[in-house]
Amino acid sequence: MNKQGFIKNNSFVSRVLCLVSVIVVLVLIFTKTLFLRLDLTEEGRYSLAEASKSLVSEMNESLIVKLYLDGDLDANMLRLRRATEDMVRELNMYASEQLVIEGYNPNGATTDEERYEAYAELEQRGLRGMSVTVRERGGKMSEQVIFPWAEICSSRDTMAICLMQPSSQKSGEAAVNSAIADLEYLFVDAIRILNRKEVRKVAFIEGHGELSEEYTYDASDALSRYFQVDRGVIGTDASVLDDYDAIIVAKPMECYSEIDKFVIDQYIMRGGSVLWLLDGAQMSNDMLSEGGTTPLISLDVNLNDMLFRYGVRLTPTVVEDMQCAYMPVNVARPTEEPRFEPIPWFYMPLLQGSPYHPITKTLQAVKADFASGIEIVGDTAGIRKEVLLITSNASHVHVAPSEIDVMGAINVEPKEYFTTQYVPIAVALEGKFESIYKHRMAPVGVRAEKIVDKSEPTRMIVVADGDIIRNDIEQHREGLMLVPLGYDRVTHQTHSNKDFIVNAMLYLTDDEGVMQLRNRRVDLRLLNRAVVESQRNMWIYINTLLPIFLLVIFGVVFIFMRKHNYTKR
Repeated sequence: MNKQGFIKNNSFVSRVLCLVSVIVVLVLIFTKTLFLRLDLTEEGRYSLAEASKSLVSEMNESLIVKLYLDGDLDANMLRLRRATEDMVRELNMYASEQLVIEGYNPNGATTDEERYEAYAELEQRGLRGMSVTVRERGGKMSEQVIFPWAEICSSRDTMAICLMQPSSQKSGEAAVNSAIADLEYLFVDAIRILNRKEVRKVAFIEGHGELSEEYTYDASDALSRYFQVDRGVIGTDASVLDDYDAIIVAKPMECYSEIDKFVIDQYIMRGGSVLWLLDGAQMSNDMLSEGGTTPLISLDVNLNDMLFRYGVRLTPTVVEDMQCAYMPVNVARPTEEPRFEPIPWFYMPLLQGSPYHPITKTLQAVKADFASGIEIVGDTAGIRKEVLLITSNASHVHVAPSEIDVMGAINVEPKEYFTTQYVPIAVALEGKFESIYKHRMAPVGVRAEKIVDKSEPTRMIVVADGDIIRNDIEQHREGLMLVPLGYDRVTHQTHSNKDFIVNAMLYLTDDEGVMQLRNRRVDLRLLNRAVVESQRNMWIYINTLLPIFLLVIFGVVFIFMRKHNYTKR
């Protein structure tokens, strides 16, 4: 090949390299501003919901995301961290780059003392650590303390997000998969709270023997994260509740007047939502603790006709269940010192939630106390009804009027006594409801312009146990102390009562569709560990040697073709 041809060849190669470089630079610049992601999964694992895109696109300030799941993590926790980072980046694409993620490693201290101080600081802020068992190679086990938390910080407030709740039903990859499925809801919900421009209000109805403020304090405190929580009597103005997104009727013990019923009914007809927490029967805890027996009688607070029109009926019963909490009982003889032992208290069932509804999905058991049953009734074809909470497959229905006996409850024969299955305790209703005052006059004394016969699309939840929202109060030397809602004194476990109440109110007031994000499903596709271990070395060799082999083949072919071209010329 002559010198002129060599220069010509070099010039051509230079132009090609320049063109390729320009194309690469343009592609990099273009792809930096363009977000493109193809989700080929069956369940849409990597796609944001339209509600999420719309909400984060309306962010009015930058937010800092502090991620405490950091450090030397095992494979499952590392997968959760990467999924969290991916979720933040995905949201950031629709938030005009207003989310800044920062990583913090609580285990990054050089000394044990500094590390324990970091643990204590996080614990004081409510960020509880979690001990994880890590399986190392060779089967060796070790314990690791991690903090599966993130904080989203604005200029005004900080929201803590628990990335993974400890669960007795799921562990390992299944628990991490469930946590990943909830990430979108958790982050979008926190962003919604930090960027809200108006305060939404809910109210507890009073004046009919409902639970007082101290016995609903824990639930009210949890709801105050999302709403302004008020309390009050209804009065005679039919529009007095119109400013509230939802109301709560918590365990009334006295009859509702026709005026109060009319005001609530018309509030529903105008699109209001109600969380009903009612008892179908009543008994005396004092008589039960003193003598071991108490009469069980029907409880009617003059709301049954309203609920029947809306599509449900509370039965005058108390449900017993073998899946229940424990209660300390004195098993000593009359002449002996008191000796308390925990026994299954069948009147305190641990209710299971529907895995298909956003309120109860991923919730642990909800503790009830002398719960009644619910029946779905009436010709309400336009109302969608979904059962939220049920008993187990070993239940018994105690019908009023009758007597409750502690010793009788202890000495039953389970196979013969618990023959009822899956009694509904809570039901969600959604649709257009018909007024109970249709074709009726408004009660005398109420101030109302007109009677609305048919409601706008709205929601309500009926729970046949008022104690689900009730926290206990204990007397200590320091004074009255609040017992957390759902806390079990025997097992020292806190059940999901509070989460159920909060989720129920968020569902009732959800106009943006954010609660539906809790129904996201991520299928768990696990590898066969036996096959992985048996083929481990083979795949290591393939992944290590195959790229080198391909490079060698490419080099040999390239040299051969280059030599062939030069020889030909």
